[in-house]
Amino acid sequence: MSNVSRVAQLKYQAGFSAGGIILALVLFTVVVKVAYAVAPAYYDNRLVVSALEELAEKQRANLKDIRKSDVTSHLSKFYQLNNVRNPVILKALEVDKRKERTIIKVDYEVRSNFAGNLDFVLTFQNHLDSSKPDECCTPSEKK
Repeated sequence: MSNVSRVAQLKYQAGFSAGGIILALVLFTVVVKVAYAVAPAYYDNRLVVSALEELAEKQRANLKDIRKSDVTSHLSKFYQLNNVRNPVILKALEVDKRKERTIIKVDYEVRSNFAGNLDFVLTFQNHLDSSKPDECCTPSEKK
C-alpha cells in the first residue's frame, strides 16, 4: 500500500461526524433525564425496605403479635429520620393479621413526570411476613 492510500483511509476514519455527536448528546440527555425522574422513587423504596428489615430485626420475637400502631410508630420514626416525605408511601401501610402470622404490606405506586404529559408509573410491593422475616420484603403470596 502506498502512503497516499493510507492517508486517504485515515481521512475517512477521523471520528464522529456532527450528526453522530448530536445523536450521542441526545441519547445521553435522555438517559440522564430518565435517571433523574426514576432514581428518587427507587431510593425511597430502598428506605422502605430498610425500615421493614429493621422492624423485623428489632421485633423478631413478637413480630406475629405486633399491633398496627407499633408498626406505624416505628415506620413513622424511620421515615422522619431518613427524610421520606412522599405522602403515597406514608399512607400505604397495611397490616394483615391472621391466626398463624402477620403480614405487613407497604404497597404503593409512584407517578413520576418525564416530559409534558408523559409519566413513569412505578409500582412497589414490600411485604414482611412474620413467618418468614428473613425473606423481607417481597410479596409472600399472589393476590
